[in-house]
Amino acid sequence: MTNPIKSSEPADVPPPLSIVIGIRNWGLDRLQIALRSHRASDIHDLEIVISDYGSANCDDVFRIAETYDCKYIYSKAEVWSRSAALNAGIAKASSDNILTTDADIIFAPKSHGILLENLRQMPDSVQIIQCRDLPEGFGSDNLSQFDWHQLFQVSSIRPRWGMGGSATFKRDIFARIHGFDERMTVWGGEDNDFVQRARRSGAILNWIGDPEALIYHIWHAPDSRGTSSAGVKVVESNKKILQEDRTMVRNLSRSYRSATSSVPTVSIVIATKNQPDLLRESVSSCLRQTFEDFEIIVVDDGSTPELRPSLDDLDDPRLKVLLLKDSRGLAFARNYANAMARGEFIAIHDDDNLMLPQRLDRQLSAIVDDCAGSYGGYIDFDETGALTSNPGRTTFDFASMMFRSPLAHGTVLIRRRVLEFYRYNDNFGANSSHDLLTRIARGGVSLAHCGRHVVLRRRHTHKSAEAHSSLQKSVSGISKTMARSALSANLDQQYLKASRANPEADIPLCDFIEAAGHLPSRLMSKRMKIEFGENLPVSRNISAMLASILSDYREINIAFGTTAHKGIKAVTITAPDEASRGKIMSALSGAGPVKGVNEIMLPTVYPNLTMLEAAFKAKTHAERADIDVGTDIEGVLHVLEKHSSCCFLSVNEESGYRLGLPPLDGPVKALLCAKLRRFGPNECLDAGE
Repeated sequence: MTNPIKSSEPADVPPPLSIVIGIRNWGLDRLQIALRSHRASDIHDLEIVISDYGSANCDDVFRIAETYDCKYIYSKAEVWSRSAALNAGIAKASSDNILTTDADIIFAPKSHGILLENLRQMPDSVQIIQCRDLPEGFGSDNLSQFDWHQLFQVSSIRPRWGMGGSATFKRDIFARIHGFDERMTVWGGEDNDFVQRARRSGAILNWIGDPEALIYHIWHAPDSRGTSSAGVKVVESNKKILQEDRTMVRNLSRSYRSATSSVPTVSIVIATKNQPDLLRESVSSCLRQTFEDFEIIVVDDGSTPELRPSLDDLDDPRLKVLLLKDSRGLAFARNYANAMARGEFIAIHDDDNLMLPQRLDRQLSAIVDDCAGSYGGYIDFDETGALTSNPGRTTFDFASMMFRSPLAHGTVLIRRRVLEFYRYNDNFGANSSHDLLTRIARGGVSLAHCGRHVVLRRRHTHKSAEAHSSLQKSVSGISKTMARSALSANLDQQYLKASRANPEADIPLCDFIEAAGHLPSRLMSKRMKIEFGENLPVSRNISAMLASILSDYREINIAFGTTAHKGIKAVTITAPDEASRGKIMSALSGAGPVKGVNEIMLPTVYPNLTMLEAAFKAKTHAERADIDVGTDIEGVLHVLEKHSSCCFLSVNEESGYRLGLPPLDGPVKALLCAKLRRFGPNECLDAGE
């Protein structure tokens, strides 16, 4: 928690440069010398921010800050973190030009002006002055006056490593990589890491060669921090982050942009027409992102009536709705949305899809090295809540775009600069997205798979949707033909072979189950799962109890044990009201000890997690094989406990009960078919053989 002890009133004109110094229990004599050098600069209206990260002598630091007219920020902290101290200070700085440095670095008078001029000429850059180290005898006791000629003569130049004692950059660079990495505590590596990520983001690193741009490190006895066994472990951890983490954006749970910043990290762009209800659901899902530094650009392609009123009560300043009075087509609307976007990255989103809450977080975390963006898997759903996992392919390249689709357009997060060059083709009436992605892939633009599902994609079943899908496939075919027309037969075969070698991404089951919980509430139902301490043997009494529950709740899911004892391990029913809950628990407790009771939300179409897991593994929605089994629950359960992990029983008013089974292997299905035939006709099961 950052608590400003002193904060100057914001000026009408911001200072040309904000100098941010992180400090904790630092030598106050060195701090005063450093501040004196800044106040002796040729630039007289500099802002100095002292970010005190938990100093025990904070009152003394505050008095020094007042003496040198500095803004003082205090953060309560148990452990020193230079990264966190600088982030806190920059958040309170008034200028868009930032200089970070330490409390033992002094600056020659012309240095600040030269830094600002270089930054003016190269705004998307990190400006570094190579530090010179003063020898013993030039500590805080010997620097009451600055003899710059003498300091230059006695000092030794420090190798070009890290940021050399200071760095100067625009706030936008700091914001787009989300500051210094706060996983790096104590000190060591945070400077190098910042520079590496700034360069990955497209910034230039410039070491200033002007002979009048000079900075010096005040001599002092070596610092003991980082030399203890615990400190060594921290330094090693920092080194590991520096060497192994190749991502660009860090500290994803917070934003380091100023309140007036016009450049969010991500612009979510949505083109839409005549789908107010679906659009509202879609936009609402975007607003629930765990990563919050974004804007949403909705372009209404001439809806009648316009769609803006359907979003009016979504009172969020990040949402902007732009209206095209005359419909110009989806490709034009998407290009217009991209042109209006201000983010470093654009997240493409369709107006009828649902964005999973951690999409932006996970996709930003996947962008490494020279990747221009990322993509992820998606899950199709329909109005019953049936789900189909589509993990996508691990590699996005031209070969895969030619012969199989490695990704869905609506899962792409990509640098805005890429879409400034590659635009949707207005001449395509549908599926201009495939043409766009094909051209991007052919251009060698790299996108990384984030390893997770990122959207729930709505699957429409009405006739107009089928016609649109047919048109999309036709246009996609034309796009592929155009792209392949310039290839020789030999190269075409090489691409085909490469596309076949591109495997599906391996997304964990837990991600699919978590994603299922974000379906619209109307497609979800609450279930109560009762797990027994020991498996209940199938008996007449147990069967009578289950029949009693079925008479009230119409359906019940039964899970069988996998041990040699078999029996009933758990039952799941639609969650009862409080009055009925006690009655059910009393009946079940009488049957055997209850280990636990959990309430879970599941898509209505899946009676239990087993069926949901089966849908994930099959990568399709598997319909249950429901069959009539008469009234002999005990006999049916005796058969099933030996051959199935679970079953689903529901009431059939005409013939007793119906049995639902999970997807089964062929031999098991045939065996069950034979054994269950004596309980009633099971044509449905027979048909599936």
